[in-house]
Amino acid sequence: MKLALPLLLLLLTACLAQAQDKIHKKDKTIIDCKITEIGTNEIKYKLPEPELEESPIIAISVDEVDKVVLRSGREIEFKDPLTDPNSYTDNKKHAIKFHFISPLAEHLAFSYEKSIKPGRSFETELGIIGAGFDVDDYSSSAGIYISSGYKFLKTPDFYSQRMKYAHILKGSYVKPQVLLSVYRNKVNSQSAPYYNDTDQNIVAGALIINLGKQIVYDNFFLMDYSIGIGYGFSNQKSSDDYYDYNDFRSYHYGFILGDNDFPIAVTGRLKIGILLK
Repeated sequence: MKLALPLLLLLLTACLAQAQDKIHKKDKTIIDCKITEIGTNEIKYKLPEPELEESPIIAISVDEVDKVVLRSGREIEFKDPLTDPNSYTDNKKHAIKFHFISPLAEHLAFSYEKSIKPGRSFETELGIIGAGFDVDDYSSSAGIYISSGYKFLKTPDFYSQRMKYAHILKGSYVKPQVLLSVYRNKVNSQSAPYYNDTDQNIVAGALIINLGKQIVYDNFFLMDYSIGIGYGFSNQKSSDDYYDYNDFRSYHYGFILGDNDFPIAVTGRLKIGILLK
């Protein structure tokens, strides 16, 4: 009986020591304390040691805190609003776009974009070559081009407390993009006397880094504009040979490409679209 009483007191003391609130900081340190208030911007607490019962209330910013574990065992996590998907539950996360200038360049192009998480999205494109307005009297083409890219939205240069994106798909971005054009091109020398009759099956591709900006209006309408530069390839001969010059094409609908001696690819986009849930 005499032994049981000290053991009971020791067990009770251990339980009381464990029955504390815990603040887990992002630097992996843990503060044992008695939390008095959890606010939007800060957490207030007191030190739990008996000799510090009259300690002042201490405040810590929620930006420094990973989670709080209350003495009841309940956990409360604190996430950065900029990267927390719950901050954007009212944002539409899918978009269908039309390449506004594409009909004037003898093709019709469309894009689909899907938000993966805050700050990142995936976009794919399809171009129907030969559709649109016929602005070239001596040449005609038919085929498709496809592309896919991954967008990285620009984060703020300066971070203020509880900041988030105005819209999950809105902002300046960088987008690595892969493009592939496959089409048949015909040239009629009767319409162009300085050219030879040609009938080519052309395959051209490119890896391009795009810089752009997407603007979202009222969570419904968007405008997306960008320029890009990278490297490309095609199955065409070099344009340096005079006899092959008339057979060489630099414009491959999704992008413009130099010859094999200068395989630089460039592109530009102006897209409008609507957002979907």
